[in-house]
Amino acid sequence: MTGREITWPPGRRLALVPRRSSSRKWVLLAAFLLPFVVLYGLNWLIFHPGIVTVFSLDPPFDTPQPADVIVVLAGKPERARYAALLIEKQLAPRLLSTLVDPDCLSKSGVRELCTTGVRNTVDEALTMRRVLARKRVDRVMVVTSRSHAVRTAAVFTLVFAGTGMEVRVVATPLDAPPGAPSVREILSFFPSLGGAALGRLSPALYEWIMQYRRLAPLRGATTPSHSA
Repeated sequence: MTGREITWPPGRRLALVPRRSSSRKWVLLAAFLLPFVVLYGLNWLIFHPGIVTVFSLDPPFDTPQPADVIVVLAGKPERARYAALLIEKQLAPRLLSTLVDPDCLSKSGVRELCTTGVRNTVDEALTMRRVLARKRVDRVMVVTSRSHAVRTAAVFTLVFAGTGMEVRVVATPLDAPPGAPSVREILSFFPSLGGAALGRLSPALYEWIMQYRRLAPLRGATTPSHSA
């Protein structure tokens, strides 16, 4: 139907405006919001693994499997504590931190001289890909916080694609009471995937963008660690 004018009541003009544009706006809005709603639901299930067990005996991120190495991400102390516990259970022979280059540390013995300088989750994945490629490992267990598990799994899967290494992300144990999904994590999901893809395809361009973000942050905004 096209827009046209009629006289109703006498002496007044009304324009018949097509409603198709309004419906398109709602469709576009729904299409934009749907991925974030799905992501929120996935993150919510991470905090309620009991619901997942109704459909699967193996909730994602809750069942550590034997690996050749455990990688603990920088951040909350609970990650390092849980990774050390998994080492004690002999689920892997070696524990690596994304904050330290193990090859440099084995040569110099000085931890302060061997920092990797990682700024976010994408940096951690790219750094560990380079480090572990030299170690010739097949199975990698990545330990991170529960609210961070979904984004970590997506980033590490993308970065490690084609390496032949199997990456499995494990979340820290549930708190009592369970936590809640992080809105920041959900909003960071797609930018992180973009950064991971760029870091694989064009490391120089990725590094330039990260340096630009550091030198010229948006007004009133900060660049938190593990945001990309």
